[in-house]
Amino acid sequence: MSLINRVFSLRFTSEPSDAGAGTNETRGGNGAPEEAGDGPETNHNLRDATREAARAAAGASATGADGTDEAEIGTAKERELQTKLAETTDRMLRIAAEFENTRKRWEKDRQETRAYAITEFSRDLLPVIDAFDNAMNAIEQSQGSFETEEGKRMSSITEGVRLVSKVFLDALRKHGVERIPSKGEAFNPMLHNAVARTVDASVKQETVVDEFVAGYKIADRVLRTAMVRVATPD
Repeated sequence: MSLINRVFSLRFTSEPSDAGAGTNETRGGNGAPEEAGDGPETNHNLRDATREAARAAAGASATGADGTDEAEIGTAKERELQTKLAETTDRMLRIAAEFENTRKRWEKDRQETRAYAITEFSRDLLPVIDAFDNAMNAIEQSQGSFETEEGKRMSSITEGVRLVSKVFLDALRKHGVERIPSKGEAFNPMLHNAVARTVDASVKQETVVDEFVAGYKIADRVLRTAMVRVATPD
């Protein structure tokens, strides 16, 4: 039985029925009839039942309101968590990209450091190589005969100079130092320094025809440009 039904049941049972009005009637001290159902105990039960019904109705209303608020709060928290998740994901992606860029820069710097570590040392050795080249050119331009005793001695010296020069060049080549091709190559201002020019109708473009001083590079970095003579078509 619900609380509301209980209230109404107590209310109606407290009132005398028409059929029993003559038999259940008593007389008070002043001769007035007294109703059996209107005593203090019945009224007390009625008040308790009414209060309990009111509390139950208020509780049901509060429960409905709280349920609605909890749903709204849950939805708001879910949206907040989704926003924070998106922000965290974006931040992590940015950090990962920055880390990858840093790693690539570090790897490039490491490779360049290893490749160009002997740049200054190699540049200091270039005059030594030039001296061997000049000695070889002087020997080749000499008109001496290698059939005589003096010529045989010069031949031995020439071979020794050539071998020493080759050893130097091989050692530098192991570390990435190479001679820049010049004679017969198309003129490249990044690699060649034109100290003289000549007109030659047989060439179709500016071409290096003579090399005065050899040029060298280490990896893709020029140590020294070659000093050359350039022929132009007109």
